[in-house]
Amino acid sequence: MTDTINRFRYWSYKRQLLGKRGTDLNQVLKDIIGVYSSHPSAPLSLRARIRTFSEQAFYNLDKNKLAYRVPAMRLSAYMLSSENANLVFAATIPSASDPVWEKRYSQKGRVIPKEKYNDWKKQVLKLTANPLTAKEIKITSDIPDEKIKMVLNRMAFEGSLLRVGAKSLRSNIISYVSTKVWAKSDFIQVDNQKALGWLAGEYLRVFGPVRIKDFQWWTGVTASRAKAAVSTQKITEIDDGYLLLSKDINKFDKFKLQTKDSLDILPQWDSYTMGYAPDGRERFVSKDMQEKIYGSLGATTGNALGIVLVNGMAYASWSSQFKGTKMMVKLNMFEKTSGKLNTEITNQFNEIAELLKAKSIVIEKNKN
Repeated sequence: MTDTINRFRYWSYKRQLLGKRGTDLNQVLKDIIGVYSSHPSAPLSLRARIRTFSEQAFYNLDKNKLAYRVPAMRLSAYMLSSENANLVFAATIPSASDPVWEKRYSQKGRVIPKEKYNDWKKQVLKLTANPLTAKEIKITSDIPDEKIKMVLNRMAFEGSLLRVGAKSLRSNIISYVSTKVWAKSDFIQVDNQKALGWLAGEYLRVFGPVRIKDFQWWTGVTASRAKAAVSTQKITEIDDGYLLLSKDINKFDKFKLQTKDSLDILPQWDSYTMGYAPDGRERFVSKDMQEKIYGSLGATTGNALGIVLVNGMAYASWSSQFKGTKMMVKLNMFEKTSGKLNTEITNQFNEIAELLKAKSIVIEKNKN
């Protein structure tokens, strides 16, 4: 199946707009469905997909309401095009009236008193006509310090609050704002299974060829819901359960494999590396190296580190932290690289450091 996997790799690479194929940030976000909301993952995921990344253009996604940050796939916070955020939200998140939320916020460490919640919710909605941080909301409400984040999270899961990103590419001090005010109305109620059917089509377009189990893993829904959603699409089986939209088959058959070398540095939780079930990731990482990216638990839960892609294949994983204005990068190489490629990798990390306002960078390489 090696030739087939290679074909999957280059097709997915192109569909993911890797290699900086995009020209408009808002369109890129829409074309790839979305990116993880956290910083610096969101800006770095988009940087890998657009010809010229502009910090101000990224901030404008929030400012101009071109993107909404909402809970979505696997209950994770995503940055989504405002055109489609309502549909993705409806497809992946149980409705506000679903008993799952009462159960979730009755668990140890998450308890929100039932008799208090509606009053606290009204207070928050009254305060958040404009974006406010949790700290700012806490100061002007009577919600206890230890409950404020849980209340805000629950309201986001229920769709009454949106998150707004920080004015820093590496800060996660987010703000919260009323959905009704920010989006001019509450999210329109959409049948969740119809929305999931639409999302299945988008997933097949961006991540395909894929199996139903990949779609199930990515969304976090049940196997029966995933199967029903995929069945609403006109699909063709290519190989051993791998499916593609029938309208893409002709393009896939005529698709020419990439011949020009490519280098991409993707951040932790990139939407591509978080897009497949553990046994469906061979298009970009060999099976024996998957643990280098996802860890022993991550191999099943999917907590991906950043990766260095060479010709669409993972050659290294990476993580970083800041010490003052110095960016410290740990680079775990698990494939051999030439001197020229090493220079190109270093140059890209230097660009990332500059984008994140680092005054210097230290790259610590480990070889396995």
